[in-house]
Amino acid sequence: MDAGSGSANQTGADQTDVPEQPVAQPMRTRRARKPTRMARLTLRYPGKVKIVFDTQRLMAVGPQKKIIDNFKSYLGFLGRKQPSILIKSWKLVSANTKELIWQAILEKFEIFLFDGDKEVEFSLVDVKLRDKFKRKWINYVGRRWAVFKTNLTTTFIYGDKKDEPPYVKEYEFLNKETWEAFVVLRLSEEEKSKRLKAQETQSHNKCPQRCSRGGYEVLTQKIIDEKYKTRQQASDDPSEIIPPPSPPSRHETWKRARLKPSGEFINPEVTTIAAKIDVLQQEQSSGSFTPSGRNDILAVAIGKPDHPTRVRGVGKGYTVRSYFGKQQRAGNEMVSREEMAAIIAEMKAEMQAEMKAEMRMMLSSQATSEGDPHTPAIMSAKGSCAIDFVQISQQEEHGGNEAGECELYVEDPHKRLVAYGRIHELGSSIHHRKMKEDEVRVSVDRIIISDALVPFPTEEVTKVGEASNQFIAWPRRLVVENVLVVENVKQGNSQRQLFPKNSSPANQEPRSTPVKEMDALKTLWIAAADIKEPKILCIEAGILGLTRTSVLELCP
Repeated sequence: MDAGSGSANQTGADQTDVPEQPVAQPMRTRRARKPTRMARLTLRYPGKVKIVFDTQRLMAVGPQKKIIDNFKSYLGFLGRKQPSILIKSWKLVSANTKELIWQAILEKFEIFLFDGDKEVEFSLVDVKLRDKFKRKWINYVGRRWAVFKTNLTTTFIYGDKKDEPPYVKEYEFLNKETWEAFVVLRLSEEEKSKRLKAQETQSHNKCPQRCSRGGYEVLTQKIIDEKYKTRQQASDDPSEIIPPPSPPSRHETWKRARLKPSGEFINPEVTTIAAKIDVLQQEQSSGSFTPSGRNDILAVAIGKPDHPTRVRGVGKGYTVRSYFGKQQRAGNEMVSREEMAAIIAEMKAEMQAEMKAEMRMMLSSQATSEGDPHTPAIMSAKGSCAIDFVQISQQEEHGGNEAGECELYVEDPHKRLVAYGRIHELGSSIHHRKMKEDEVRVSVDRIIISDALVPFPTEEVTKVGEASNQFIAWPRRLVVENVLVVENVKQGNSQRQLFPKNSSPANQEPRSTPVKEMDALKTLWIAAADIKEPKILCIEAGILGLTRTSVLELCP
């Protein structure tokens, strides 16, 4: 009895000394979104579901958010089920398969397009717009198909479910043979290199957004609703009609899309850009910063322009051109009347100052160069008794050449004289091309053979007859510089004397080389077309009909 009692007591002691073990509770797992077969869509909407799209972005619009989500979910379901996962690229998917997908979309949804005034049935829309709509949403199915293959690779090949084939529970439309072939394909060296390259590209995205499934569109509507609610709460009169707030700027949605539920930004890079956005907003309010087109607050804060095919902070469906409009060319910015008047006034002042400075320099140069034997002079066009020693022979009918003229020859194939002209040393270029060392610039004064072709034809001059009063290039070897033909009229006879170029007769009075005075202004007028640098001419006082006093009155 004692033994039994002792045994019983031992047992009781053992029971009291051992602590109670907690009862194992089943672990609660987070409910994750699983693939859908869209059976609910058929049950909820037995007929076709009406959905409206805008004509600009071809995106679904309207307050029926659930229908829009169902539309995208159904397209994702078609992307998982219809094309084979063994096809490498969406471009290789057959046109027949894409057409089956499109017909499946039309069987479930009744599509309308809203052009701003009314809703138009899809079959009544322009053919080009229909093709554009079809191409856009078929490509969306292709993107969901590519994402499906990526998820299979990440989860069932490299992830924590690599020992659980997806065709067992989650994706029953897959079979064992297809899955094994897909695994072999994804483990090939080519696919591995693609995977590594994609991961490296994604690593450069330092500011990923954390929007929900609806993206920026849902976020934008959420911000608008919050602003509207704030206005309602701030209003004292419940019957007051509060206008809807304007949509948020894209820098506002960009910041909001990168906030954690705790209110902090996702990483330091986003925090830095958000701080720059706040500073630019303050500068815009004070007037020290003015956003201009594509250089708005977000672009300046990030420091990089948007990609041409997508715009940051506004969601899908926009390109840079469709969102910002056509970019103006450099130098075509609009200028107000006041700015234009200020520019013109400034240009006038600069031109007047330059003209005054040049005129003063010319007058001072003329004053200091008087008596200088090397100073060139342009003689008056009036007759002068000072030239009683030499007169230029005007006997053109005898083939005589004028003072300073040269003979211009061509070879076709024999050398023959075609014109008389003059050599001008006015630079190394003519007609926007650089002359060679064996070329000279000439002007044609007298034409002998008008139909002869010039050695270097241009758009304006191809024949000698077209070269009158124009500068043209001529081969130096085909230019013969003539002698001066003068007549001694001082003694009353007409004896012709020949003098080599740059020389003068023995009995000639010291004077500048004789020239035909009216040809000086003519030559100057021709030369002005090719002169690009300023030239200073020292002329006799009063030759232009202006005295020094008149010049000073014009340019004080």
